Parts: sequence; structure tokens; C-alpha cells
Amino acid sequence: MAKKQLSCIRIIFILSGFVALWAVITDAWGYSDRIFGNSFRNTGTYIYGYFSRCIWAIPAILLIIKYNSQLKIQKCELYKPLKFDKSLIIVIVISLGYVVTGMFINHKGFWFNSRNTLGLVVVKYIVVGLVEETVFRGWGYNSLSKIVSHKKAAVISTVFFVLLHCPAYFIKLYRFGVFDFMGLIGQSSSALIWGLVLCWLLKKSKTLWNPILAHTIYDLTYILFIGGN
Repeated sequence: MAKKQLSCIRIIFILSGFVALWAVITDAWGYSDRIFGNSFRNTGTYIYGYFSRCIWAIPAILLIIKYNSQLKIQKCELYKPLKFDKSLIIVIVISLGYVVTGMFINHKGFWFNSRNTLGLVVVKYIVVGLVEETVFRGWGYNSLSKIVSHKKAAVISTVFFVLLHCPAYFIKLYRFGVFDFMGLIGQSSSALIWGLVLCWLLKKSKTLWNPILAHTIYDLTYILFIGGN
């Protein structure tokens, strides 16, 4: 049986499904507390985060395999080794510069986030980088760019990348009656910029490991030297 030909509408519908699925399984609902209880709260939060994200990304991996011939960058090339090229170096240097500047502005000097276990934090943001890049760049941008221009593919996939970060704020409003409007604006703006940059990195390198590395380094250094959740 022949596979259905991908269309822009079909890809957008699938990306909407990823956002909707994340809105259901995100730990903003407090699933980790219900599963692990208060005595195992910190570690349990990370464990739930690891497994929920991996399960969430499985459909994207299956889609990449199923529609391989209809992707701009096919799976054998998509997962080729990291390419430490000029574009990756520029992005990493700029992101580290931003983090260092933010650290000195927010904390008036060197600061390190010691509130959480370092190993758990490192694993968390490696997983975040892997799964979010697989869904939004490896599948979303990669499938769209076979049908539309690079710019349109980058914008469309990035819109859904931004939307992914929104449900948690409304869930917390529903649960606790508190809405962090500035947090929503800040994270949405960051996701918008980074989504476009990460699409550009994939376009330049043709390997998903470049945006994965850039994504992981930024998230990890931000949480460790500026702070946040």
C-alpha cells in the first residue's frame, strides 16, 4: 500500500497534534508528584520529565522513518555525525555570551545554580534537546522544507515550537490561579528566536546533531548560570 503524499496542511495537523499531546502529558499538571509523592519529589520530577518527553517524541521518529523519501534531509543524512562548522561555532559563542551577560546582569557577578542535582539537570536538558529537535526540526522543518521554501518551513515549524511552551502557563493558571504573563512573553520570544536559528543550523549542516548540541548547550548553561525551572 502506497504511503500518502505529505502536504503542508497534513504536516501542520501533525505538528498541532504534538503540541496537544504535550499539553496533556506535561508535568505542569503535577503528574510526578502524584506518581512519586513528596518523599521522592525532586528526582521523581526529573524521571517523569525524561520518560514523558521520550514517549512524546516517538511518533516523530516513526514519521521520519515512514516518510523518509519525502523529507528534505533523509534519515541516513539527518543523523550523520556532528559537523562542527562555522555556523555552529557562531551560534554557540553568541549563546554563551548571552548567558554570561544575563548572569552578570541578574546576579551582579558569577553565580551557579546549586538548587538542583547537577547530574539530573544535565540529563534533563540533553533529553530536551534531543526530543524537541527531533520533533520540530527533524520532522517539522525537514518535512515542510521539501514542500515550501526554507523561510516558510522555518516560520511554520517555529510557530509550533513556540506554542509548545505555552500550555504550562495556562495549566498553572487553572490549577493555582496565577498567570505569569511576563514569563510567557519571555519564553515565547526566546523560543521564536531559537526556533529560527535551529532551523538555519539544520539547513547549513544537514545533520540534526548540530541543532541538538546548540539547543542543549543554551538550555543547560541558562539554567545553571541564570536560573529558572
